[in-house]
Amino acid sequence: MNILLLEDDHALRFAITKVLEDDGHTVHAAADIIQATRLIETERADLLLLDLMIGDDLSTQIADLAGYRLPEAEIIYLTGSNRFPNGELFELSRNASWVLRKPVDFFELKAMIAYLNRSFARKRKASALPFADLETCI
Repeated sequence: MNILLLEDDHALRFAITKVLEDDGHTVHAAADIIQATRLIETERADLLLLDLMIGDDLSTQIADLAGYRLPEAEIIYLTGSNRFPNGELFELSRNASWVLRKPVDFFELKAMIAYLNRSFARKRKASALPFADLETCI
């Protein structure tokens, strides 16, 4: 799975990247909003892992951009903030799938990604079926 990671904490960004690459994923890591924007323009990501707070900015703007550039991509927010305690983040960022609280439990993160990987595989298989049926009709 291709993953875009936006995390401004260097140590956590390195740790998440290492854990996910060891699990067989391709990770494109960004430390700030500008780097993440460039990655969205150049890389095809299946999943965005976004630290909710990048300095004083919300990463929801990256999620909004991904909604246009990568509409099939899933989004998981990582946060240690109490900014949206009652699920308001899902209203603000309509393409958000999940929120993981920091400190990040890597086993939980890997389980979520494994679930998404299976979901993507089912979607790919389902979208390929009409073309396979068309070939047998020709």
